[in-house]
Amino acid sequence: MHKVKFRRPFSNEGLQRGIAYHEKAFGFSFQDHESLKQYVAFYRSCGAGYWPLPHRYETNQGSLLITFFANLAPHPEYSFDDDGDSVFSCTKALEGSMIRGNVNDALIIAGGTHLSIGLVIRGKCIGKVFALEDIKPLVLDDEMDDIPSDIEGITKLGDSFEEFINALSADEDDIEEWEEDFGE
Repeated sequence: MHKVKFRRPFSNEGLQRGIAYHEKAFGFSFQDHESLKQYVAFYRSCGAGYWPLPHRYETNQGSLLITFFANLAPHPEYSFDDDGDSVFSCTKALEGSMIRGNVNDALIIAGGTHLSIGLVIRGKCIGKVFALEDIKPLVLDDEMDDIPSDIEGITKLGDSFEEFINALSADEDDIEEWEEDFGE
């Protein structure tokens, strides 16, 4: 799996508490599927934060630019629902507006300008990663076995979290700028 770096990383302190909190709040376990385990392993290894590198996902319609990966660990000063950067608050913010149907079947794990990246946590689409642009809502139901590819503003990004992460890219200018700023 690709390594992702963040210009402004979040603290990983309290990650175990954050995992337990999200599992209880959404009624699932990260152990339920290999892709969900990949997400937790990625978070433990890379963390989350703003301005990731790599951050670009290429589609047939152009590039999707990810500006942050949401915080799975609690913010040290706020609860999960008071911190707009948490997986919990990002997911709840879209409930009923951009995600309909079985709204607790996906977590919003990352985002960009007018863009939300979701990870399905139960049902036939469990483990799949999708992008929602602020155009049309995604309606999740128990009969779905894949993310629809024929609806404007909804893009399947991978059958697993690892497939999604491995598809991220950065151009040479982004890499050079990162190396100048951070020396890595």
